[in-house]
Amino acid sequence: MLLAFVLAAGPAACGSVEDEGTDSASQSGSASSAFPVSIQHKFGTTEIKAEPQRVVALGNGGTDDIDALYALGVTPVAIAKDSFSSDGVYPWLKDRIDTERTKLLDTLSGIDYEEIAALQPDLILATSDFTLDKDYEKLSAVAPTVGFATTWGAQTWQEHVQVVGKALGKEDEAEKVIADTEDGIAKVKAEHPALDGKNYTLSMGNTPAKIFTIASEDDFAAKLMGELGMSLAPTVTDIKTVSGSPTGELSFEQLDRLDADLVIIAFTTPDLKKAFESSALVKNMSAVKDGNYLVTDAETVSQLRSPSVLGIPWALETLEPGFAKLDK
Repeated sequence: MLLAFVLAAGPAACGSVEDEGTDSASQSGSASSAFPVSIQHKFGTTEIKAEPQRVVALGNGGTDDIDALYALGVTPVAIAKDSFSSDGVYPWLKDRIDTERTKLLDTLSGIDYEEIAALQPDLILATSDFTLDKDYEKLSAVAPTVGFATTWGAQTWQEHVQVVGKALGKEDEAEKVIADTEDGIAKVKAEHPALDGKNYTLSMGNTPAKIFTIASEDDFAAKLMGELGMSLAPTVTDIKTVSGSPTGELSFEQLDRLDADLVIIAFTTPDLKKAFESSALVKNMSAVKDGNYLVTDAETVSQLRSPSVLGIPWALETLEPGFAKLDK
């Protein structure tokens, strides 16, 4: 299920945060004075009467809520664990998550409502949870629950931070966090001027004899790379996408279409990597011959496709070796 999300995340779109709080609350620097607030989302309107003290963040489909909490200085009582890592901790949050203070919830195969209720949360954040359509009613019976605005996967990382900031009474701080992250992206672009005008492909190998690749500039990964001045290689933007997502599918007879100024790919097993790299079409790619071929991991691809405020700097750092090669 998680790999399906990585490979076939929905198209990017814009959501919204409707502020129904008072003007005086928005002008106040105190979180407690911001309440009560109301947040509208797909499932209704969530009323938050007082500053939350025990927050649970569920992230099946992204870590936007989790990242935003830590970025805003709030330690949650529980979060969805990272199913990619052995310790359940997201690599970009290893210095922030204290498992003695924050419980890691295994939500990949389903949500344990009794486990969450036992934590006595006063707020549940689930704006990235792709199972929320079936979970919302039971979760909202436990505590006020904030869901995605209109459609799962449609909100930008900035909008996720704004929603969490509003829910915590930290709207001003949220805007600063957003600005700082945007400045970090701009810094990467400034440090690598050679990226401007270059093209790339971003792919995942998790199935024998088949590669999934980003095929639309509407994908959040493409939007992030676009902020660095890069664009998808034209050889992949016209391939058929999977189930209306921004992801395209290539057979091993079409691997030459992945060639670009920078080829970025992740594999789920060493055997899949070996099979890919043994293809004559891959060996003859100009990117491979020039050394502009970067193998990353599934977690990096996941973060690029569903960028979160603290994960973005980490993901860009993992791509740094590829960016540096284009500078030469």
